[in-house]
Amino acid sequence: MLVAVTGSASAWRTALGELPIVRRGRWAVGGSASLALHGLPVDPRDLDLLVDHVAAAELVEGLRGAVVSDEARWDRGDVRAVRRALAVVHGVEVEILEGVEAVGPTGDVVVATPDLDQVDRIIVSGRQIPVLPLSTMQALVDATGDRERAAMVAKVLDGRSSPAEPGAQT
Repeated sequence: MLVAVTGSASAWRTALGELPIVRRGRWAVGGSASLALHGLPVDPRDLDLLVDHVAAAELVEGLRGAVVSDEARWDRGDVRAVRRALAVVHGVEVEILEGVEAVGPTGDVVVATPDLDQVDRIIVSGRQIPVLPLSTMQALVDATGDRERAAMVAKVLDGRSSPAEPGAQT
């Protein structure tokens, strides 16, 4: 699916537009920014980028001066990753997560790393941005226990394939 996104540029959208071009790796926007790019009424405060090994290297290299930490085997409790790099772009935290998984209370993987070959492409500031599909986001918000967002995504998925039909301006 290809959707165009226009409108007022918030800080996270500005940061998204400043990301380096990834030429060889695979990546996608996840988290609240993914939901916002799909037209859901959320106000992201950061950017979560799910990446493969090659995209992680390209993004970290391209954001070299903005990277404030780069750690292996990161674990937040409900989410863990093989690598997490944190950059600050236009005052927005950009989390670059490689090999990310949603984890249950017992430490078991609830949702494995999303398939980065299965993404939606959304146009932001004239650039195609890979974004996790809403169905993938549904599994992730369910797994991390965000009931409010899970209900919001479920409502959209039950009503139509996406809140913004292909070609729509959001």
